[in-house]
Amino acid sequence: MTTKMSERDADRELNKAFVLFANQKDHINLEDLKYIAAELNETMSDDELREMIFEANKKSGDGVVTVSEFMSILEKPNWCWLNMIW
Repeated sequence: MTTKMSERDADRELNKAFVLFANQKDHINLEDLKYIAAELNETMSDDELREMIFEANKKSGDGVVTVSEFMSILEKPNWCWLNMIW
């Protein structure tokens, strides 16, 4: 029971992060990542940010990250989004 509650809390927190990153839209795009990187004083090139979107967006290939893609990529072991920006 505690594990399920923890998982729900984690999902809720990730959903909140997505809403902030997506700036109230239903997706995260390059401009959103550039803004977040700048806010966090991260020095990342557009190519690096595009690569992050590409990795998260392999299934649909539409160039934006949806909430389900965001959640999926953050569940992968050794994924670096959180270490880089998220």
